[in-house]
Parts: sequence; C-alpha cells; structure tokens
Amino acid sequence: MLFLGCDSGATKAAFAIADDQGHVLAHRVFPGVDLFICGVERYRSAMQGYLREMLAAAGVQPQDIACAAFGLTGYGESRTAVGDMERALGGVLGDVPLILQNDAVMGWSGAMRCRSGICIASGTGSVAYGENERHTGARAGGWSVRFGDEGSCYWVAAQAIRAFFHQADGRRERTLLYDAFMERFDLSDPLHFGGEITEYTQDGDYARVASLQREVLELCRRGDPEAARIYKEAAGELAALVRALKRQIGFEGEEPVRVSYTGGLFHAGEYVLAPLREAIEAMGCVLVEPAFGPLAGAVGYAARAYLDEDALERVMQAVDESRPG
Repeated sequence: MLFLGCDSGATKAAFAIADDQGHVLAHRVFPGVDLFICGVERYRSAMQGYLREMLAAAGVQPQDIACAAFGLTGYGESRTAVGDMERALGGVLGDVPLILQNDAVMGWSGAMRCRSGICIASGTGSVAYGENERHTGARAGGWSVRFGDEGSCYWVAAQAIRAFFHQADGRRERTLLYDAFMERFDLSDPLHFGGEITEYTQDGDYARVASLQREVLELCRRGDPEAARIYKEAAGELAALVRALKRQIGFEGEEPVRVSYTGGLFHAGEYVLAPLREAIEAMGCVLVEPAFGPLAGAVGYAARAYLDEDALERVMQAVDESRPG
C-alpha cells in the first residue's frame, strides 16, 4: 500500500509518498502557497502541479495511493476554504480517500506518533491540538497573530518591542534590551524607533515581525532579565493552551497526559522549555520531545487506519529521515 502526505503552508509545501514497508518513493519540497493570499485559482494550479510532479517522481498513478492526508494552513478557518481546498486536491487524486486537516493536526501526528497527547505548535503563530485514545480531538489558540496567538514568535517579538517602548519612557527599568535595540536600529533618539520598526517589518509583515524573536533569544543568552521574562510568559501562554485542551478533550485514565511541541520558538531551548515543563507538570502532564516532524505526521495520519503501531512507526521514521529529491 502507498500513502501520500503533505505539510503545506505559506512558506513551503512538503510532500512524501511512502509504502507500508517504510520505503519512501518520493519526497519533494515546493514553494509555499496560501489560499488566502494567492486566491483559489493560483492555489488550485500550484497544488495540482505539485501532486502531478509527486506522482511522476514516484512512478505511480493516483489509483495506486491507498490514502492521502494533507495538513493545510488555514483549513477549516473560513466558510469557503474547506470546499476550495477539497476541490483543488480532488482534481488530481480523483477517488483516492482524502483526509484534509489543519496543519496543526499533522504537527501533533508527527510529534506524538499518532498517539494520545497534545502538541503545541509555536512558529510565527501559535496553536495546540490534541487527541485522546478514542481519537476525540480539539484545538486551542491559532486565532491569528493580530488578535491572539499568544506565546508565538510574533508574540515574543511584539512583547520585546513593547518592552523597548516602556523602557524608553521610564515605565520599566532599562536593560540590555534597550541598548541592543538602540544599536541594532542605529537610533540617536528612542522616539525614532516607531518609524524604524514599522519600516523594518514592512508595516507589520507577520513573518518579518516574528523574525525579531531571534534578537530576543540572543538577549536572553546574554542574561537580559526582560528577555527571560518574555520567554517565561510565552511558556505560560502555551501552557494555557494545554490546560484548555486537557479540559476539552478529557484524558480519563491517561495520566500523565503527554505534551510535545514543534515550531521555531522552541529553538530557544530551555529558556522556554523549562518554564513550560514546570507549568504543565503542575497540571498533571509530562513534556516529551517530538518524535517526528509534520510531514512524517501527514504520511502517518494517512496510514494509521491501515497499519499497526510498529509498521506505522517504521513508515513515519523513514519519511522523517528521508531527504527531498
């Protein structure tokens, strides 16, 4: 049996086709395509082109695929997106059983090996998804970086920008953060920072704002207490997502509930993981390292109804260890 998985977002669209023995027939990474940014026609054209290239690379026909699973940014988050995405993908795969989910689900699937638990995803935005042993699932967060997504890279950067303002006008004591931002943006007067940061972030480009999280991480490494406070608060916000899901889903008899993580914020390591671990252990959960990435998660999600746990683990590991061709 063959399984196709896709982890698709605005930055990249990763695909893999693997068989039930753990052989990866094709693995490709294409430019990202976002339905809400590029529109229905361009999205359809790009995704269908990617699928045809994948089938050709694997040397298979659509009918050879037992099941295909897609983790798609924005899936389920508008009234029309679900139908638009289903029609775009079905146009190539025809009668192949399709599983379309939000990309947060595939992050969970990979990190948790398709097993009971909760996965926090924190990159540009933040969201958490979990399932129990009965496959009851739910999500928390992910409402958009403009109005929510607390604990994300965007949120951390925004907190640092706000901290600079507060340090500049005396609402907070000045720390390394103040001097670092003055130097980083070549400021002679802190009042100029508003204009400089607007220009630097291209008037609020989400990914550009989120990239400033790396500056905060460097400050944390240098011992800045304000940066450490921001990461601790980010961990608290992410722990709140876990608390909400634990209450929503109900993990009766599954204590301690396993919690894992994925996304760029966690490159901060123990600066965020240590306070996160402390917070979730206080609610009867345990933090575990992610097993696999979201692409392996997508292939595993497609295969989980067909394979036992050992075979599923073998397939997911093969995808995770493969390299784009």
